[in-house]
Amino acid sequence: MEPPPLVPSRHRLDRRNAVTLKLLFIAALVLLLQIPLHLVNTLRQERGENRARTPGFSLSSATTGRPGSGMSLPADVRFDGYRMVERSLKHDVLVLALVFTAFFLFEMLADLRLHVVHYSLVGAALCLFYLAMLALGEVMPPGPAYALAAVASSALITLYSAAVLRTWTRASLIAGLLAAVYGILFVVLRMEESALLAGTGALFAALAAVMFFTRHIDWQARDAGATASPATEGTT
Repeated sequence: MEPPPLVPSRHRLDRRNAVTLKLLFIAALVLLLQIPLHLVNTLRQERGENRARTPGFSLSSATTGRPGSGMSLPADVRFDGYRMVERSLKHDVLVLALVFTAFFLFEMLADLRLHVVHYSLVGAALCLFYLAMLALGEVMPPGPAYALAAVASSALITLYSAAVLRTWTRASLIAGLLAAVYGILFVVLRMEESALLAGTGALFAALAAVMFFTRHIDWQARDAGATASPATEGTT
């Protein structure tokens, strides 16, 4: 009687192609997070239309700041806030991809193992940025609303990163990345004519940074579950 065929252990199957599977998960998560962001955009549209249909509401009357209008902000300022949320949502994939890439690089370079829940919670915090900007934009000008929403989201992710990434140094790098991402996004939103050029330049810079930090990684060895590759063992 022939012995049964050998079946690879589940642990070995889980470790093979680990990097590829993680990248596919990150891409799927970015697509999945489009659902709550779409809901935020729908809420923005509904609130903007409801404000416009308010009896006695008009751009000329609301900008006068007359009491009894029920508006805490002039109409043009309020709709500038709605428009900033709309334009920022058009760059949500870029923001999500850059932040998730940073966490993925920490996994590869620092030999960390982040769970699906870690990425999901960070993604939820990034989505809250847009909701907070929408809510704050109804009670304050767009600039301060953007800044306060960015600070709140960044603080939440940074504090969580200190525990997930195990050191405050790595969390500080995440905080610096978030400051750069939200800062560049704000500049892009303010640049009407050169927004595409600025966004493209930011993408080139981000891709160059990823290429630089991953130039010595043996991806085939990582996919096979190896902790270190021969090409990188002698490098510092």
